[in-house]
Amino acid sequence: MLERALADLATNAEQTAAVQERNHCVVLAGPGSGKTKTLTTAMARCLVQDVIDPRGVACITYNNDCAIELETRLAQLGVASNDRAFIGTVHSFALTQVILPYARCLPGLLPNEFRVASLAECRTAVEVAYSQVFDDHLDPHERWRFAEEKRRSVVDRSLPDWRSRNPELADYIEAYEAELRRRGLIDFDDMPLIAFRMIQQHDWIRSALRARFPVLFVDEYQDFGHALHELVLLLCFVGGMRLFAVGDADQSIYGFSGADPELLQNLVGRPDVRVIRLRFNYRSGAKIIRASLGALGEERDYREREGAPDGDLFFWKVKGDIDAQARAIGKQILPGLLERHPAEEVAILYRAAWLGDKIAAVLDGEDIPYVRTDGNALIKRSSRLARFIEGCARWSTGGWREAAPPYSRLLSQAKALVFGGRCSETEEQILSGQLIAFLRSGIESDETTHTWLQRFWHELIVPWRTVTRNPQEEWDVCSELVTRTDPARGEDVALNIFAGRTEGTGRVSLSTLHSAKGREFDGVILFNMNAGAIPNQHDKKTPTALREARRLFYVGVTRPRKELAIVYQDANPSPWIIELYKRSHQA
Repeated sequence: MLERALADLATNAEQTAAVQERNHCVVLAGPGSGKTKTLTTAMARCLVQDVIDPRGVACITYNNDCAIELETRLAQLGVASNDRAFIGTVHSFALTQVILPYARCLPGLLPNEFRVASLAECRTAVEVAYSQVFDDHLDPHERWRFAEEKRRSVVDRSLPDWRSRNPELADYIEAYEAELRRRGLIDFDDMPLIAFRMIQQHDWIRSALRARFPVLFVDEYQDFGHALHELVLLLCFVGGMRLFAVGDADQSIYGFSGADPELLQNLVGRPDVRVIRLRFNYRSGAKIIRASLGALGEERDYREREGAPDGDLFFWKVKGDIDAQARAIGKQILPGLLERHPAEEVAILYRAAWLGDKIAAVLDGEDIPYVRTDGNALIKRSSRLARFIEGCARWSTGGWREAAPPYSRLLSQAKALVFGGRCSETEEQILSGQLIAFLRSGIESDETTHTWLQRFWHELIVPWRTVTRNPQEEWDVCSELVTRTDPARGEDVALNIFAGRTEGTGRVSLSTLHSAKGREFDGVILFNMNAGAIPNQHDKKTPTALREARRLFYVGVTRPRKELAIVYQDANPSPWIIELYKRSHQA
């Protein structure tokens, strides 16, 4: 399978060069350029040809969705998820590969039985720390926003910057962290920060990590902030790991969480890093590619694949307000799109989750099934447990036939949830027995989601909570889903709908532009592309914010394979729509 994948890349010189590179490498990959295929093929080739068992590779991803996608692609190349290939977020890497294995060797670093703080516990620690540092009655959480920004951007606290700039915020942060430790807690931002200090201060930890993972892969580098960047510099350019990073500064849209596209440019400018650009867009046709450059507002050397159709691009001017636009989508635009592309995946993308509520209400009235992946979705996909629950539901509602998802992946996720990834053979057998018994009992059972979730809680979560060694407490995600699907609240649905299985009807996804990043669809409808909405007043406050908003618009325009429909208020289009229109109509 690896040989076939390598042969498939042979017609693309850039992809082939990236996969075969054996020194530090940064791949700049535009939309639809085969980024994930290049990354997973490079990982598989490295595991087969470069790294001798039992050594392996580590791959850091932006979120759990990316990790699952990479695991799936590697499995298709014959590389099973195991101890040789770590794939996970920077927080997961810091916790499971650095803190849990080595923190006990450093007396006084952390409480022996620490766990990850809940949101309520973090808020309490913020309030306690504020009362210790500041002698006023202002809102501690308002000031904590500035402290969070400093905490994320100044990773190395041995540098003068930590105290020379806003020293009162440094005191606030240190008081907050001390309060967490007093309670036996860490938070998510702690994980990469603690891991960085451990690796920086102890050569033997760097050596141990390099011995286990001589190659470090990083996906979507532009989405990360300073903590990951400093870890990469330390592990790869001080500690001796080989780096393979993939990213695209044009798709950096997470500035609110500390992402900084300049960090990717920092890597690109290093003389000891080979930079390879992927120029061919295998996803979209020429017309959509031209439109995307109009959306970005800058020139890029992107080309469509040979023989690709132009793709279809439609501009829908709707008279009336946002509700009128939502009705036009549900009653005219979406039905026509589904008729042209039956049983294919279609997405309606928008700026904020409240806009998804308006679309959902219209689709409910039209009896059009859909799956939401925005902030108001029934299942919060940012949670590892939530994604595991959804995967189990997909397996029981037909996924077992085509191994989608494969049982091995579900078992691997269960081990990570309960034991942090590693467990004894006996523990794995017990866990597997419980999991397969539950999954089989759900096949063709005609249970509603609420009833199925109740069984999930009693048959899996209850016994797993008694043996867990994972300090990340996520179990309440399941109880929250049980509550939210209670028929008394009117939110119970058929299990196949909860699992995202709507075969034969065309799969319609409702998603924010942020949540759609990294995904692709046969058809895309962009909703509420009005002047004043994109960009909005907040975007116009700073040049940095405006540039990120433009990249967000670009991400939406580059999602479709075949068809893009842009919906906006008549006579009130976003100025970026006007630019896109002009660019798309160039010869």
